[in-house]
Amino acid sequence: MTKTAPGLACSTRGAHLVEECLLLRRQKRQLAYANRDSSGQIYEGICSPCRLEYDAAANCYYLIIWQSDEARAIKMRVARLESVQCLDAPIPEGTEASFQQFLASRRQSVTLRIERQNNAVERSFMMFASYDKEASYDEDTDTYTMQLYYYDFDRREILQQILSLGAAATVLAPAEMREAIIERLKAAWQNLQ
Repeated sequence: MTKTAPGLACSTRGAHLVEECLLLRRQKRQLAYANRDSSGQIYEGICSPCRLEYDAAANCYYLIIWQSDEARAIKMRVARLESVQCLDAPIPEGTEASFQQFLASRRQSVTLRIERQNNAVERSFMMFASYDKEASYDEDTDTYTMQLYYYDFDRREILQQILSLGAAATVLAPAEMREAIIERLKAAWQNLQ
């Protein structure tokens, strides 16, 4: 019986890819990859693996790599990786520092008020489990305030998750995020007309 990692829909290919990613990270070696995006386009490259994250809400793994020639991080869904090949080349000196600097320059936050309806509190903690956050409970209003920290490349995902909470979630700050939520709701309403 083959043991598979959570989030890979019992795929032995997916479990193999997770194991390969973990091995590369431990050995501090670069990898060659082929990744299929959500539109079906395949991207290939050589990179340094930086993180392997499990998203409990989406039940999937993400590989975060450092693309040194573009000086940026890329977050790829492991299930969409077509191939991963371990290379002999070591991860270049200074990669982790470059990666950390990249992340620090892209860290953002959003503050939400979450009402206790439709399991929104439980759902929000589950959806945002992989993000840094601070939360407090207001006894007078029976609501939670959550400050959620994320990176700009996760913004679309954060917007979708906030929208999924419906009327139980209110964006308190920043105003730009509140406006983005309003625009998405307006667009959805227009599509219904």
